[in-house]
Amino acid sequence: MRDCCAWGCDERLFLKALCAILSRNGMETGTPVRNRLIASFACAASLAAAPAMAQGTGKGWAGELWPRGGLADSDSASGNGAGLLDGTLSYSFDNGITIKAEGQGNSLLGNDGYGGKVQAWWELPGLGLIGVFAENARSDSLTQRRYVAFGELIVLGFTVRGQAGYVPGDRTATNEVDGGFFGLASGGWYPSDQLGLNIGGATQAGEGLGFGNVEWMPGFMPPGTSITFDGGAGGNGFLIGVVGVRVTFGPGAGTTVRGRQVGSAPGFTNTVIGAFGDTRRSPPPTPPPSPNTGS
Repeated sequence: MRDCCAWGCDERLFLKALCAILSRNGMETGTPVRNRLIASFACAASLAAAPAMAQGTGKGWAGELWPRGGLADSDSASGNGAGLLDGTLSYSFDNGITIKAEGQGNSLLGNDGYGGKVQAWWELPGLGLIGVFAENARSDSLTQRRYVAFGELIVLGFTVRGQAGYVPGDRTATNEVDGGFFGLASGGWYPSDQLGLNIGGATQAGEGLGFGNVEWMPGFMPPGTSITFDGGAGGNGFLIGVVGVRVTFGPGAGTTVRGRQVGSAPGFTNTVIGAFGDTRRSPPPTPPPSPNTGS
């Protein structure tokens, strides 16, 4: 049996051969010491990143259940408990394309809500991915929709994520979801296959939100099971902190924390309406009563 890394022997042998050629050229042309140092650094970075290519999405179908509970607060909140339940179903093809459907129910800040997301992306393991998604959330007679393009890039073991899209406004007789630009940027560090640390920020219709996530797969838990810690802070005094247990299953599920987080923004409360503070406007002022003109 060939003893190679999970992302393929041929790719790693190709990198080693390329490194040997670059190093040899560095000795034969220009300034030997400088060129060889540059070539050696580039090769070391490429080979160091090679294990990350084994940490992408698997092939085939995958599912996930993710219950979370904790506390939430806001200047306009009528309750401080928080509960969220996510479920996903995805299928990853051999050509790197993945399609994924997600549903979520939540109860926080005195309101119950629900939402869903459909997304698709193309992944190049070890380098990153590009994709699109459409999302819909409903809470307290308000609807929040997002249409977004997103991407991930793996740089020296770190995962850099970005999202950009548009949120249509939704108006009712008393409330409003502001429409406008939606953007997100976050970074993930994975010191081991069992641990991921993420931090990021997002903006929607001019309001901001900061968030973070820790995911840990301890050895004493069943395979495919991890413990998660999520927190966020936004406008209008919005705060949230939840602890959860994430369970993934199926041949397409990632076997590492990085692989399980492909195509997502860990820690971001995507279907929670009001996370950006002023996303929900106050009711319009009631006009004063007309003066009594009766005799």
